[in-house]
Amino acid sequence: MHSEKDYTRRGWTAAALLIVVLLGVSLIPPLEVGGISLRRANILSELVTFDDTKSSEEAEVEIDIEDFGIDLQQVAQIIADTLPAEAPILYEWDLRTSRDTLGRYPGRIDSTRLSPELIPIEDFDTTGQSRMVAFYEKLQQKDSTVRIAVMGDSFIEGDILSSDLRERMQLRFGGAGSGFAPMASPLTGFRRTIKTQSKGWNSYNIMQRRTTPASLADSYYISGWICQPSDGATVRWEGSSDRERLDSCQAVRIFFISRDESRVEVVVNDRQHRIFEIEGDPNVRQIAVYGAIRSIELRILSGAAGFVGYGAIFEAGAGVVVDNYSIRSNNGQAMFWTSPSVNAQIDAMLDYDLVILQYGLNIMQPGVHSFSRYGAQIEKMIAYTRQCFPNAAILVMSVSDRSVKSDTGFVPMDSAPYMVEAQRRAAERCGAAFWSAYDAMQSLGGMARFVANGWAGKDYTHINFAGGRRVAWALYDAINRGVEEHEYVEPVHYENIIGPEEAIIPELILPGPSLPAAPLKL
Repeated sequence: MHSEKDYTRRGWTAAALLIVVLLGVSLIPPLEVGGISLRRANILSELVTFDDTKSSEEAEVEIDIEDFGIDLQQVAQIIADTLPAEAPILYEWDLRTSRDTLGRYPGRIDSTRLSPELIPIEDFDTTGQSRMVAFYEKLQQKDSTVRIAVMGDSFIEGDILSSDLRERMQLRFGGAGSGFAPMASPLTGFRRTIKTQSKGWNSYNIMQRRTTPASLADSYYISGWICQPSDGATVRWEGSSDRERLDSCQAVRIFFISRDESRVEVVVNDRQHRIFEIEGDPNVRQIAVYGAIRSIELRILSGAAGFVGYGAIFEAGAGVVVDNYSIRSNNGQAMFWTSPSVNAQIDAMLDYDLVILQYGLNIMQPGVHSFSRYGAQIEKMIAYTRQCFPNAAILVMSVSDRSVKSDTGFVPMDSAPYMVEAQRRAAERCGAAFWSAYDAMQSLGGMARFVANGWAGKDYTHINFAGGRRVAWALYDAINRGVEEHEYVEPVHYENIIGPEEAIIPELILPGPSLPAAPLKL
C-alpha cells in the first residue's frame, strides 16, 4: 500500500526562503536607471522602515530645464513693427436703454477675511512707481474697469480658482461677467462659469502647435487657442448661475482676425440680429456689444478661409474683469510660442492692470532642491509679459502644496519649498510681486487636508473647484489688504467748487504773511 508523503516541512522551508528573499530585496537601496529614480522595493514596509532621505549635498541636484530660447529684443522689435499706429478697427453695437448703464453692478465694502491666516503679497518694486500700488488704487476708483489676466497650467483649468477670485473681486469692487471664453475648445464642457456651444470650428491648442496649419501657427494669443471656422460656423455663449453675477453682463467683446473680407452675424439674447461687414486686414479686430446680454451668438456667413477666432470677453463695462488663460501641461514656455504682436494688439484694446503667472507644478520632482535654471526662465516670462502687457503689474503665484506616494503613504513633496523660493527670488530680481499659494495651502492644513476634505484630487497634485475656492479666498484677502494699505484719495477738481477766475493753485499758496488777506469766495 502506497503511503502519502508529508509536505509540511517543505512548506515551512519555502516560506522561510521567501522571507529571506524579501528581506534581501528590501535591503537594496533606491536606484536611478536612465535618470529615473526607483523607490526602494520595501514589501515589508509595515514592519521595516528605512531613511532614504538623500544628504543635502546629494539633494542639490539642478533640474534639467531646457532654455526657453526667447530673444526679448526681437520680441520688442516685433511689437514695435506690427502694433498699428492707430487703434485697431472697432465695430460697436449699442443696445442700451435708459435703464441699462455700464457699471450698474456696484461693489460692496467688506473687510471680513475669508482665510484664517493672511498670506500677504510681497511687492519687490524698487522704482517707487509700483504697478501693484497702481492696481490697488485703481480698484478704489469709481466707474473704472480693472482687468486681471490669470495665466497658468492645468491647476486653474476650467476656471478653477479664477472663478472664485472673480466672484469675490466683483462683489467687493463691482463688475460682472465671466471674462474670456474661447470660440471653441474640447474643454468648454468642463467650465461651469459660461456655457459654450460651437459648430463648424476647428480648434488648435498651442501645446500641439506642430499640428496647427502653417497659416495659423504664428497667430496664437496668450489663451493658447486658435479657432478656424468654415462658412456657416456658429458659436453661442450663455451666462451661468454657477457663481454670482454671471447670468448676464453689460458688454461683450469678440476678438478675431479677418485677413480677407468677411460677413458675420451677431445675435443677442436669441432675438436681436446685426450683420457686420468686415474689411480684410491682418490685424486683430474687435466687435463690442453693449446692453443687457444674457446670451450672444456669432455666425460666420462668408470669408471663413481667412478668419481666425480667439474668443470673447464678458464684462460689465466697469468694475473687475478676470480672464482665465489656462494651458494644460504648460510650464510657462508656451507663452513664448504665442504672437507678441497679437498679444500687444489685444492689450492695446483692453489695457490689463494685473497679470498673474501661475506655473511650475509640472516642473517639480522629488529630491530636487535647486531650481535656479527654472528661476531664470521665470525672469524671462516676466520680461516677455511686460513687453506684451506694458501697463500691467506682474504677480508671480508660487506652486501649490503637493504630495507624493511613499512606502508609508502620501507625504509632502520635499522639493516644493525650494521651488517656491526660486519663484520668489525671480520675482524679486525683476522687481515684480509674489504671492505664495503654497503657504496659503499650508495654512489650511496642506495637501493631505485638502484631499481629506474633498478639496483636491486623489493624485495629491491638483485642487478641484472646492480647493480652488479656498486658495482664491486667500489671494483675495491678500489683495484686499493691499487695497487697505494703499488708500486712494480722489483728486480734488477745484473748478467744480469755485469759479475759474477765482481758482487758486495749491502749489502757489505760500505760508506766513504772503497769504491773501481776503477770504476765499466759495
